[in-house]
Amino acid sequence: MLAGASRFRRPRMAEEARDEKGLTPKQEAFALAYFETGSAAEAYRRAYNVGTDARDSWIYVEACQLLDHPKIAPRIEELRKQAEKLSIFTRQKALEEFEEARALALKTGSAAAMVSATAGKVKLFGLDAPARIRAEVTGKDGGPIESKTEPRELSAAELAEELKRRGLPSDLLD
Repeated sequence: MLAGASRFRRPRMAEEARDEKGLTPKQEAFALAYFETGSAAEAYRRAYNVGTDARDSWIYVEACQLLDHPKIAPRIEELRKQAEKLSIFTRQKALEEFEEARALALKTGSAAAMVSATAGKVKLFGLDAPARIRAEVTGKDGGPIESKTEPRELSAAELAEELKRRGLPSDLLD
């Protein structure tokens, strides 16, 4: 199998219809669904009519591959740019308003308002520290992680050697 090739491939029709950008209807549906939901996995489920029994890990891999597809990635970027042009309130407009508020606060000597405007700009560009994320790792079906290694007992000589290697006194064995 080629490096980077997936074992799971979407079946291809002999003659898939393509639009002017070279996208199949399903690829276009994926791009639109991704733009709408922001979730590649959900977009994949919608565009490719994935059954409920499909493994999530498989869906994530396929969806990620589509995000990197040389025709789909530019289409998603094109959709984002179109939405930005049509949007009444853009990131640039928000930046300008924060800067106006900061300049006004500077003139009036309101330190709290200046800090607030600067904090708004920081959040706007995602420069604020992320919230704490708590992650738990579990084994199969939420149970403990199974270990395949068996503990082994060290002989007295092996234990003395290990203590010596770690710079610990061998009298700890007594």
